[in-house]
Amino acid sequence: MPLVRFHENRGVNIELRSDNQVARRSASFANAITFTDRPLKPGELFLVEIEEQEPGWSGHLRCGLTQHHPAALKVNRHGDGISEITSRFSEYSLERQRVSSAPTIPQYSMPDLTNMGKSWIYAITKYHNKVQEDRQGSPELGTVVKSDFIKDSGTVLKIGCSEIPKHCLVHDFIALDMEAGLMSGKQQYFATSVGSRIGVTYNIINDTAYMHFIINGEDQGASIMEDAKPNCPFYGIVDVYGTSKQVRLVQLVYVPSLQECCRESIRTRTASEACLRQLPLPKKLKSYLRYEL
Repeated sequence: MPLVRFHENRGVNIELRSDNQVARRSASFANAITFTDRPLKPGELFLVEIEEQEPGWSGHLRCGLTQHHPAALKVNRHGDGISEITSRFSEYSLERQRVSSAPTIPQYSMPDLTNMGKSWIYAITKYHNKVQEDRQGSPELGTVVKSDFIKDSGTVLKIGCSEIPKHCLVHDFIALDMEAGLMSGKQQYFATSVGSRIGVTYNIINDTAYMHFIINGEDQGASIMEDAKPNCPFYGIVDVYGTSKQVRLVQLVYVPSLQECCRESIRTRTASEACLRQLPLPKKLKSYLRYEL
């Protein structure tokens, strides 16, 4: 599976480093939305690690999925710089009009980007990140559901048909939260601490898309992505917001099984659901091809 990087289109306060695998907010506390540079496959885990924090702000990292193509969003850098350049060349007037009419990457992922539709985003908090505890009824995430798509076997987390060792999902060092330690007298770390790893993945069952968050190797539960179009691509999104200062992509490189390779080969030739239904295959195998098993 190819590496995932951050897309060049991003919030005005984001600097990309390390071959677009590190996103750092250079100023303020907002305008720091970043996207993956390619769509994510069902069951593929988009995983980031918090590398640095900046005290003095409120709020933390925000993550999720979007069906907005990052390249279709306008980047408003220091005013309409694109218009300034293209206005000098009359032959580019149509392109300038197209860019000017495109939606702009907003200042905040919540509520600005979610209000644009086609985006499902959640604010990571210190204490409550489980669907059952904190997300029920959230307009950004939709309905809470039970799902067996992710199974924990102790040392391995099974996501669909892929098995990921737990040591890849949990950093060997997570910074203690000093403020919480002073208040409670106990040393502890949280999902928002430096070293914490936040993952997002999704699966599709019967034309309904479900999103999962995996925080430090623990599945937080499934929620329906309301109004998602299963046949349209999903991009990962991270808003390096508030106290979060810098995040790094964690690349989960593994050798796919022959079964997974066969599925990818068939899917590249049967992009639509109609083509998939016409295949002379057993129902269970078609479910596997839909990433339902």
